[in-house]
Amino acid sequence: MRMRKPIHAVVTLCTATTLLLATSLLAQAQHVVEATAKTNSAATDAAMDRQSSKAIRPEDHFDQLPDLGSNAANFLSDYEAKQLGRAFIRQSRAQLPYISDPELVDYINRLGDRLLAVSDEADEDYNFYLVDNTVINAFAVPGGHVVLHSGILIKSESESELASVIGHEIAHVTQKHISRKLEASRYDGWMTLAAVLAAAASGDADVAQAAIGVSQASIVDRQLTYSRSYEAEADSLGIRLLSRAGFDPSAMPIFFKRLLDESRISESHAPEFLRTHPLTINRIAESAERVRAYPPGPKQDETEFKLMQAKANAGYNENHAMVRDQYLSQIKAGNSTLPNRYGYALALSQNGEFDKARTVIDEILNDYPGHVSVRLIQADNELEAGRIEEGLAILEALYQEQIAKGNHMIDVYYANALVLTKHTKEAVPILQAALETQPDDPYLHILLSRAQGENGNDYEAYLERGEYHYLRGHYGFAIEQYKRAFRLTKTEYQRQRLAARIEEIEAEFEALKRL
Repeated sequence: MRMRKPIHAVVTLCTATTLLLATSLLAQAQHVVEATAKTNSAATDAAMDRQSSKAIRPEDHFDQLPDLGSNAANFLSDYEAKQLGRAFIRQSRAQLPYISDPELVDYINRLGDRLLAVSDEADEDYNFYLVDNTVINAFAVPGGHVVLHSGILIKSESESELASVIGHEIAHVTQKHISRKLEASRYDGWMTLAAVLAAAASGDADVAQAAIGVSQASIVDRQLTYSRSYEAEADSLGIRLLSRAGFDPSAMPIFFKRLLDESRISESHAPEFLRTHPLTINRIAESAERVRAYPPGPKQDETEFKLMQAKANAGYNENHAMVRDQYLSQIKAGNSTLPNRYGYALALSQNGEFDKARTVIDEILNDYPGHVSVRLIQADNELEAGRIEEGLAILEALYQEQIAKGNHMIDVYYANALVLTKHTKEAVPILQAALETQPDDPYLHILLSRAQGENGNDYEAYLERGEYHYLRGHYGFAIEQYKRAFRLTKTEYQRQRLAARIEEIEAEFEALKRL
């Protein structure tokens, strides 16, 4: 009953699909931008008014940001950036193995929100994602979308290091660096941005060069990686965010230097992050010097960070026995911390050693009664062991406790288990409530589609499956599902609603097919 792997197949992002993805989304975004250029001025003005009305924060005395003066905001408005960002995420879901685990996703978003709360430039409409990939990489997309590979979480040695990458990527968005590239080379056209986003997502320069061709390699080279000035700006703002949010600002140069050192030891396995965010000794030295002007960060409680790190490591590594032995070795060496014991229990369960996992989990809960993260793997272990009623009972108790506290994180775990154990009637209202706050989560839509279908509600099942495919960039499949739902409509309102939705998706789909 694990949520480790979604119930749909996922593939890694290869060169060809990355190129297609980036090219397609840019065509779609250009179509949207052109179609809405005359109607979005009010939304843009309102956003600008909100930005200007923010309380002015006292000036920092610790650093001066580079003045890169640009008209980027006029070239790609906030509204257009959000449209482009949503299009990219929608398309990339069909290619990248996004992690759906609510606890991991919630943790990354809370970490990002903590940095956003102290930003002068960022609005509140940001989303942070984890991709199941041990390659160290991260990238930002216009409109407030920050994507981290799970390798970043696993490789970080402190929460401040993890936050430093997130803060750096936030700065790339707030400073409109992709828009600045477009503004600076507007005559290169939209294809240039396709190359930039393709490279950002894959970390592979060949992807972008394939998009434009060898004859235009100079354009790719100019646009492929963030310029030194952009990187300096992102470092500076990221360090400021770290300090303001109570993290250790020195974590950024420390983490980057470690990546650079490791890349020198094994040049053929340099982290993808270094390809799209080029590091030099001078850049690291400059960021280290900038950090000296900030007060040291307070000591952090690293427990939750280490727990989520263990979950990403033990829950998503296919070599379960190796991970199990790693945690067991730590425990035998006297490092029997909660995260190490948690990682060991999870690795045991992932390796099919359910009885041993149960014993370890019980021991942990004796020391940490009621710990939510531990009870979640306890429920999963029971479900995977075939003890369905025991597992559901744990999740139901957690669900009731957390709902009473206003915390809805357990909703998806409980609904997922209900659907996969054929308790679909109980799952429907939980999933419907979850979608009210997370309407763009494709996993919720496919779960609800399955539940509605097994309950005999074919119309609702087709609707949810249609939205699932749309959110994953599968336009043809989405249209087909909506047309099946249309044939089952019973009221004029349903027919008009569906007809409008089908027309909307077909317009987007036609724009892509004209490439």
